[in-house]
Amino acid sequence: MFLLIVPGALNLVMLLLGVTSFVLFVWMSYRLFIRPALMIKADRDSPPPEEGWAYEILMDDSQRFRSLSVGLLDSDIKLRLQGIREDQLVLKFQKERELEEYEITVQPGANLFYRPPHGKKIEPLKSSEQFESRELIGHPALFRVAASVKNNRPLQYVEFELSTKYVINNLGEEKMKFLLTMSRVFPGVDVNSRSKKGLYMFSRFKVAEDDAQDEA
Repeated sequence: MFLLIVPGALNLVMLLLGVTSFVLFVWMSYRLFIRPALMIKADRDSPPPEEGWAYEILMDDSQRFRSLSVGLLDSDIKLRLQGIREDQLVLKFQKERELEEYEITVQPGANLFYRPPHGKKIEPLKSSEQFESRELIGHPALFRVAASVKNNRPLQYVEFELSTKYVINNLGEEKMKFLLTMSRVFPGVDVNSRSKKGLYMFSRFKVAEDDAQDEA
């Protein structure tokens, strides 16, 4: 009968390989399953953005196109308010070659109201519209993402302003930065109304003011 003699060094190598494989398995499980699940849960538990919150858009030289969506839970900007739909507002930024100028396309989903730069009145937007970035200088565009509408007027909505300004980057270059600022939530958010899906209701119903008053 032959005896199998295993050197102690080989036992140590096998033990190290086993421990390493286990650590890698735990790490991969965390990165692929646990961490994304925790991030989704934290995201779903977050309240809606508040008035004054702003999203910055600054494109580098390697970018010529950027898209930004506003909607319920799966858009870039998550409003988490009942009545809002996914991709209810989509903004597309197309940069000119070697120029700090942009063509901006407004793509509406359901119940979007829009006042273009230099515009005087906010009106329903049914199809895509475009304008140049230089039009925003001193004249922000206005968007109302409406959760409910009656007689062609928004009753519950989130209002955004798109503005722009020039900034200097780390290379000393002048760049155009866009700001999409949440300027108003009407008639407000009921912070005690959170559902199991992480959605909130608007505050107690009010009739929205006339557009003329809003623009004053």
